[in-house]
Amino acid sequence: MPETGAHLVIDALMAAGVRQLFSLSGNQVLALYDATIGRNIEIIHVRQEAAAVYMADGWARLTGQPGVALLTAGPGHCNAQAAVYVAQMSESPVVLLSGHCPASQIGTGAFQEMDQVAVTTPVAKAAWLVDHPDRIAADVGRALEIACEGRPGPVHLSLPADVLEGGAVAQTGESESIKQAAPLSDDAVKSVLERLGAAAHPLILAGPSMGRSQRWENVVRLSEVTGIPALPMESPRGLNDPWLHDAVNCLPEADLVLLVGKKLDFTLKFGQEPFFRETCRFIQIDADEQVSGTDSRVEHRYCADPSHAVKRLADSAQAKAWVFSEWIETVATARQRVPAGWNTLRRQGGRVHPLAVCAALQPWLDEGGILISDGGEFGQWVQAGLEADIRLINGPSGAIGNALPMGIAAKRAHPDRQVFVLTGDGAFGFHALELDTALRYHLPVVVIIGNDATWNAEHQLQIQQYGPDRTTGCDLLPTRYDTLAVALGGHREQVHHPDDLPAAIQRSIDSGLPACINVTIEGAAAPTFFKSRPMIIE
Repeated sequence: MPETGAHLVIDALMAAGVRQLFSLSGNQVLALYDATIGRNIEIIHVRQEAAAVYMADGWARLTGQPGVALLTAGPGHCNAQAAVYVAQMSESPVVLLSGHCPASQIGTGAFQEMDQVAVTTPVAKAAWLVDHPDRIAADVGRALEIACEGRPGPVHLSLPADVLEGGAVAQTGESESIKQAAPLSDDAVKSVLERLGAAAHPLILAGPSMGRSQRWENVVRLSEVTGIPALPMESPRGLNDPWLHDAVNCLPEADLVLLVGKKLDFTLKFGQEPFFRETCRFIQIDADEQVSGTDSRVEHRYCADPSHAVKRLADSAQAKAWVFSEWIETVATARQRVPAGWNTLRRQGGRVHPLAVCAALQPWLDEGGILISDGGEFGQWVQAGLEADIRLINGPSGAIGNALPMGIAAKRAHPDRQVFVLTGDGAFGFHALELDTALRYHLPVVVIIGNDATWNAEHQLQIQQYGPDRTTGCDLLPTRYDTLAVALGGHREQVHHPDDLPAAIQRSIDSGLPACINVTIEGAAAPTFFKSRPMIIE
């Protein structure tokens, strides 16, 4: 067969090391499907387009490699946009390839014609339409690079059907480009370290991408060299992230905060009191040329790749004496501290408290299990009550419903590790049929549903803001979601008592199938730790 634009797309992806496409088929991408036949690249086809992007996102966050989603045009493309926004907020290197009406028919009212680039531009790092097969391989390669450079994020390419089906010749033209941040200068390194050394209680806060894999290891090394405590910030609840535990109450003691790849945004309450003292100052290192924030307390803003900058800071810091060992121990101890009453909640009989689910699951996480957490109040309890070497949460977007697709991606990335997907009953409903995808690709994830028959996050907000007599629109049925798993061919468990949880988890693992454990839980409000109990900003 003659080489087409579609073949060049697959060639470019494979040359970059991509070996799987998370996808849902459609008219405008069938040429790409055909081009994968006989090649060492697999299509993981899903049940809804957003799930494909969530899987690409999960793969990217866990591996640091770009995750690639392939979708069809028009409605297929539009279905994915919420997931693209989630990837943007989580700073995840995702590439979305969307089919498009033929370039020759743009402006004629073609089938599913729309300006897909305009749709995606607000939620992507870059987006453009490939208008000729001569450019297609270079554009795909550039999209993969842009997704990973600087602050990682999603990149979109619209691929017209006639470009995919047309013959390809020599590469011409220029691909999309993003201005790269310069390295942190020697003077900047010296200045940052001097300011950190002069502070009484300095603190490092890392943005979403800086809290993962090698980037976080660089942050940890800087923290270990200097004795300055470091905390990752990846939750939509920001400083109300229950995973922070009592460490949030150390923040008002900080007099200087180094923000690495982190904006002074809503998750940090914009740096305002009572979370940070009025005299606290901030230093910001960010890959964006125009980093956000106008607060005068941001004394210095540096446009530099934060991961490289942190590595340079750690290297240079080794030559200096640091005196923050007591402060870092204070923050670390606070991060581990939990209320004494939690031990009772973990063991209590009757309706299952979310902490009882955590207590039952922790032994498997201690043995290397991967945690994927989703949902409102149940998800927050899970993040507060469990520790895992590898975990994914929904991220700063605050969107829910992505845990099962991400769990499937996690099992693809780590086939030898047990993956546990913990999700609220409301969140599970978004992509419940991806259990079918897990079955088709033999990916035995264990899904644990905290079922309180309520959209409990919104229910709790209604109680706080309007009163308990003005709650509405948040009730669900106590549905047996586990029966969906067995109907599809998986394993099911129903749990009403905490003592039954360990055996149910073990049977689910032993089944070797995708499993769903439906747990009837108490609809408890998620914990908050800041002493003045500020209102949660969603």
